[in-house]
Amino acid sequence: MQTFRNKVLAAAAMLAIAAGTASAQDISKFVLSDAAAKKTLIKNEINADTARKIIDKCIEIATKANMPITIFILSPTGQFVAAHRMDGQVPINIDTALLKAKSVLETRDSTHLRANMIATNIPQQIKWHDIGVFTTSGGLPIIAGGQMIGTIGIGGGNKDEEMAFEALEAVVGPQPPLVQNPPAAAR
Repeated sequence: MQTFRNKVLAAAAMLAIAAGTASAQDISKFVLSDAAAKKTLIKNEINADTARKIIDKCIEIATKANMPITIFILSPTGQFVAAHRMDGQVPINIDTALLKAKSVLETRDSTHLRANMIATNIPQQIKWHDIGVFTTSGGLPIIAGGQMIGTIGIGGGNKDEEMAFEALEAVVGPQPPLVQNPPAAAR
């Protein structure tokens, strides 16, 4: 258990280092324009153009993998910015994609990290479930200039998180590294 805890702490440290690297990005091309921010009173929110580019990249990746997915991109305050459902999605794929994006709003980190943190802790699983945090990989914060400008949730595939990460890196630039699965418990 101590080794797993150390790995979770190491992953959190890596996220912090990556966020520092990402802070060198020019955030202005990914967030609302000054005119839009004046109306909304919020500046560091992903703009529709960037969200669409991320979705298009996700679709490209999923199509190459022959893996239909659903994608939601939310603002840091939880409003829909963009969404897309590829053909062949059942309701649970759509629901989980949205739950993943919403869960990142609550935790400000990947749904995979939260899944690892509670994997063997039933009381913690119940707590997170009760407050609406969905702890399955596929939800990531969208980071630009060291700020979370939105969230992405993907459902329907078996590489949801990897697809989201690849699309974010291609469109926005460096993102915090993906979290690895904990080592399998010794039997």
